[in-house]
Amino acid sequence: MTNLQRIANLILGLLMIVCGVILLLEPKGGLLVVASVLSIALSLYGVRKLVYYIRTARFMVGGLSVLFIAIIAIDIGIFAVAVIDDPKLIIALYLICYNVLAGVLSIARGIESKLFGSPWIMKIVLGLANLALAGLCTAFASSEETFIWVFCIGLFYNAGVRIVSALKPTEIIYIQ
Repeated sequence: MTNLQRIANLILGLLMIVCGVILLLEPKGGLLVVASVLSIALSLYGVRKLVYYIRTARFMVGGLSVLFIAIIAIDIGIFAVAVIDDPKLIIALYLICYNVLAGVLSIARGIESKLFGSPWIMKIVLGLANLALAGLCTAFASSEETFIWVFCIGLFYNAGVRIVSALKPTEIIYIQ
């Protein structure tokens, strides 16, 4: 991880904590603010990936996947802006999709790490925690107060993971 990526992860983790605190202090207004930030962030992420595809990734092997990710992110961001009247729906969809995807990918990385003989238990535990958050969000989607608590738990958990990964030293492998 480069220093710029570390700083970005640290800032994003702190932003997640701030959004969680806003939600806990002001649930109704905070939900609208967080939904707006989320929709704008997804749209900007998609545009950034699209620019990356146009400038570099179209010449790379597997670069077409960057284009697909960009289109999906822009589409979800625009959809989120379109249904901003119901911020609970946006956040529920985001939380469920993000945690299921992050959980499955983390478990897959853990299995791959186990096959190569590197540390794998923490990756699988983090993946299971993400899947559990998605399940909690689905189970408590009817109660708005409980839903906000589950979302705040997810925000604090993902912020902690980002901050720890930003502060964790990178292993350097020397090949002789």
